[in-house]
Amino acid sequence: MRFVVHDRAQVTQSLLARTFAVSGQEEVPYLGRTYLSGDLLVVERRDDSSGSVHVPWNVPKFGVWQLATASLMEREKPYLLELELARGTVFRLRNQLGSWQLLGLEAPEEVTERVAEATRAFSRAATNQDNPAEAARYATEAMAAAAAGSVALADTYGEQAIRVRAGETEKLGTLLGVRLSDSAPEGAMAERIAEACNIVAAPLAWKSVEATEGKRRWKACDEQVAWAHQHNMKVIGGPLLEFDERSLPEWSFLWEGDYSAVASLMMEHVRTTVQRFRGRIHLWNVAARVNHQRVLGLTDEQRLQVVARAVREVRAIDTRTPIVVSFDEPWAEYMAHQPAEMAPLDFADQLERADLGISGFGVELNAGFHPFGTAPRNPLAFSRLIDQWSQRLELPLLVMVSAPSSASADPMAPPKVKVVAGGEGRTIDADYQADWARRRLPMLLAKNCVQIVLWNTLADDRPHDFPNAGLFDSTGAPKPVLGVLRDVREKYLT
Repeated sequence: MRFVVHDRAQVTQSLLARTFAVSGQEEVPYLGRTYLSGDLLVVERRDDSSGSVHVPWNVPKFGVWQLATASLMEREKPYLLELELARGTVFRLRNQLGSWQLLGLEAPEEVTERVAEATRAFSRAATNQDNPAEAARYATEAMAAAAAGSVALADTYGEQAIRVRAGETEKLGTLLGVRLSDSAPEGAMAERIAEACNIVAAPLAWKSVEATEGKRRWKACDEQVAWAHQHNMKVIGGPLLEFDERSLPEWSFLWEGDYSAVASLMMEHVRTTVQRFRGRIHLWNVAARVNHQRVLGLTDEQRLQVVARAVREVRAIDTRTPIVVSFDEPWAEYMAHQPAEMAPLDFADQLERADLGISGFGVELNAGFHPFGTAPRNPLAFSRLIDQWSQRLELPLLVMVSAPSSASADPMAPPKVKVVAGGEGRTIDADYQADWARRRLPMLLAKNCVQIVLWNTLADDRPHDFPNAGLFDSTGAPKPVLGVLRDVREKYLT
């Protein structure tokens, strides 16, 4: 597929690296490459069927979002990129609005006006294709109006759907919490977490428990679980296994490529941990980031086998506590650049079909981070993703989220760029992070399938995977996002 790009300043190496085509309803990325050929942007793949193209694009007032075209066929005549991104964005907005209205959503004037504005601007762009500069100008207006409409629609859906879901109680039983780090919270930090959260995840990580082979240290884990119980909070134990090179003991790489040895070592950690904490854990997260490739030389099939064995080990020791398995990078952007047999949803589907007794699945939405995270997106894209997982798996979901409080955390956003999670421009900072949470969390809580929402990073001064994503900054001071979690809990949750 070939595209004429009017705003060539946006065509950076970062854009080329993160542009790809996807297939079908589930939007699995094609393996391929994106490059410039003369004046054209070319998206190449090993398939000639129709599909949409995903491009990181700077939307006025909203910063860089991973936008998508509508479904396109291959053809000789190049497409106009800005026009097709506008078409896809406006189409998805109108389609989602129509779907939710059929379910009873009452669209406020702000939403209908933005939809009309976006539709008018797109119509002008589509009827000026003989003047690419004029078409691009109107297409940019359409994208900006559609982005504003999408944010307003997501806000409306969250508020109205929560009211319907809560019913007469007016509050949800959904759990809201944070993933702890390397030790139990203390002092003011502990008090603030207890105010905002009713559940925490104690990692019980293999790397921290068994930093030296055969020598297990439980002190920090014991203290975290005890602290949670003292504050009447529920506890997620795990992830016990995390298929991420950053989360594995350094000595484990000595066994890389030896499936039998690696699996045996992992099962020993699972058994000893579950035996120690059985009866004190409310939910076991047995394995996370299962879709990560090339971890200790394990293939896709071997990772599935390890997870299945781990689930059986937990179930044999603890027959009552629910079990989840979780995945990150759920849009599978990595599949556009490296061969992979299965997307994250396919992994989950295989595990569900195995009838192992898994109670639900986890999805990590680390928005605005690269690599290992996911690109910033239209809020309606998050809604569609959760619906997709729910419809295919028909099991409850644990959703883990994080967002940056600094522009440097997002390589797609130039320094000092004005972006918003909501409607007004502001530099990416702690307020941006708080606004992102204020708008995304109600939309997630409104989903019947979402039983738990966890903020994925506790503090910037403690071990973490995503920079500047913590509820507390590097000095230990609380960020505004922590107040958002507290307010969300007070407003929506029992």
